[in-house]
Amino acid sequence: MQSQTAEEPKPELLRSAWTRRAFCKALGLSAITWALPAYPIAPPQPWPPCMALGPAPHQRIDAHVHIFNGTDLQIAGFLKTSVANEYPDIKELLYLIADPLQSFVWHNSPKAQDELQRLNQVAEKSGSRSFSEQDFGPALQEDRAKTQAQYNEFLRQQLRDEKVREELIKMIRRAKKKGADAQRTIQALDKAPPSGTERELARHVDESLGIPVFDYLEPYFSYRYSNFLELVQQFTCTNMSSIDTFVALLVDFDQPLVGSSGAPTPSSIDHQTAVTSRICELSRGHLVALAPYCPLKDVARKNASLKNVLQAWKRPGFVGAKLYPPMGFYPYGNGGAIDAALGRLYHECITSDAVIMAHAGPSMCKTLRKRPRYCTYPGPRGWTRAIEHVFDTEHKPLRVALGHFGGPFGNKSEAHIWPEDFLDLMKKPAGQKLYADLSYASEVLQTANDSLVVSRLTSLMTHSSLLSERLMYGSDWLMLGLELQWRAYAERVEVVIDETEKQSGSTGFKTRFFGGNAREWLGLDEPMSIGSRNTAGL
Repeated sequence: MQSQTAEEPKPELLRSAWTRRAFCKALGLSAITWALPAYPIAPPQPWPPCMALGPAPHQRIDAHVHIFNGTDLQIAGFLKTSVANEYPDIKELLYLIADPLQSFVWHNSPKAQDELQRLNQVAEKSGSRSFSEQDFGPALQEDRAKTQAQYNEFLRQQLRDEKVREELIKMIRRAKKKGADAQRTIQALDKAPPSGTERELARHVDESLGIPVFDYLEPYFSYRYSNFLELVQQFTCTNMSSIDTFVALLVDFDQPLVGSSGAPTPSSIDHQTAVTSRICELSRGHLVALAPYCPLKDVARKNASLKNVLQAWKRPGFVGAKLYPPMGFYPYGNGGAIDAALGRLYHECITSDAVIMAHAGPSMCKTLRKRPRYCTYPGPRGWTRAIEHVFDTEHKPLRVALGHFGGPFGNKSEAHIWPEDFLDLMKKPAGQKLYADLSYASEVLQTANDSLVVSRLTSLMTHSSLLSERLMYGSDWLMLGLELQWRAYAERVEVVIDETEKQSGSTGFKTRFFGGNAREWLGLDEPMSIGSRNTAGL
């Protein structure tokens, strides 16, 4: 989709900001020494001290998080297609560790069915119906110790691999400014590290690169409830924004990454939704969830994906579905069986008044190693067709949230007008319930970008005042863990949103952005919506 504004000059931010695409490029520009990380990596707290036991008020909502572990994910395929092509400067490292990582995690890390049994045993023994330190604290410490030991063992194996160490040295040497600390890291990588020092060396590597590659991987080894409690610790207990509700998005990449003949994830989708629902219950609604839907699987496996979605919707905490068009399909307009499958999902969403969240940024598309292509699947073209198809056939608007809002601060020339195009869709009758989130907008993590970020958001507010009523907060953790300063994300977003409200004159924008708009999207105040029904008893 083109726009009359397509040739307007881009603000400086769009050329120079620290974006997901830019961080690998930046490896050749700077190195962060051991002494300088702004938010040093620290072990998680044993128990979040602010963990609330009462029902979630749903006032401050993070509309976009993940708590899955690696047994829920086609790790090797995801890293070697979507992630490797998105971050080319770490492509060779990912190719070296992707298969060993998947093999190790799939064999050792907690499967969904085992975690469900674990949670039920703890709850039944104590008679508890919610997370509390008294009842779950000892289990959490024990489970974290076990999974951290597994993570340490994986690091030990990888850092004893000569090819891995050679690649890490190359990556550090590509840094333009190499201080004494980076040189010490290189020297440490010249030989296999002594036993017990691997975790510290991995941290020094992350800091030398300026990207916490290894630390990002740790949640793949963890229990899902432990990942949820990490969210609470970082974004509720130690953050001025104090998020009280998180929307967990599940993914299903089996069909697009391995096909019908490949090995499914060790944790089936049904088991994943079952354990996630239990975490929603024990969180008293501080976590709600969206079930994964893949039309490619539906076509290949006799509606298996839709069956999983409908089964999940029978469980407490599930309020809708997650789509991931970067895996190779448009939200609508593919033709044939894929559109027929999507049409069935949309019909069920209208019938149950359920929401959809979809990746809608020009990034993370599945591509072949030697044939990367521009990522069009998540863009306005498919969403225009999708919402208009639903409105024409169902006579009601679809509840959709566009994850990443087209990358409003990105530097992709082909997509820099996606946010304006999405706002134009919101103006249409078919777009009455079309929302977007500002998840993983990593540019906000640098204070030097504040004025340009605020200017861009204010400009979008001028393009359409609907922005203040439809844009929501999202973090995209645990993917956000690829940023060294990820713990500051909510606070930094609050700063720029507060200033945007002042400059645009849109009174109440910050309150709506951090909660009100998400409540409306989820339908939490509408008794007949699945969002209201499936959270009422939590």
